[in-house]
Amino acid sequence: MKTEALKINVAQRILSISDEGLLQKIKNLLDKENVFAYDLDGNPITGDDYIQNLDAINSEIDAKKAKLYSTNDVLRHVADDNKLAL
Repeated sequence: MKTEALKINVAQRILSISDEGLLQKIKNLLDKENVFAYDLDGNPITGDDYIQNLDAINSEIDAKKAKLYSTNDVLRHVADDNKLAL
């Protein structure tokens, strides 16, 4: 079956489902497979994971518990690691 025909077939089958539990399983599978990015170790990050991480970071910032760096601090660190002059 060609890709377009397969998409149409799957979409039609999903539209005919009335079982909320099954629809939630399909949603969870699609969310799990929706890779947004990869971390430094090459592990996949989903869109939901990314949003949860941002929410956690924002909470730390709001609670004044986050360690923040200025742009110059980051540039200096990168330059030092790569033996570059600023």
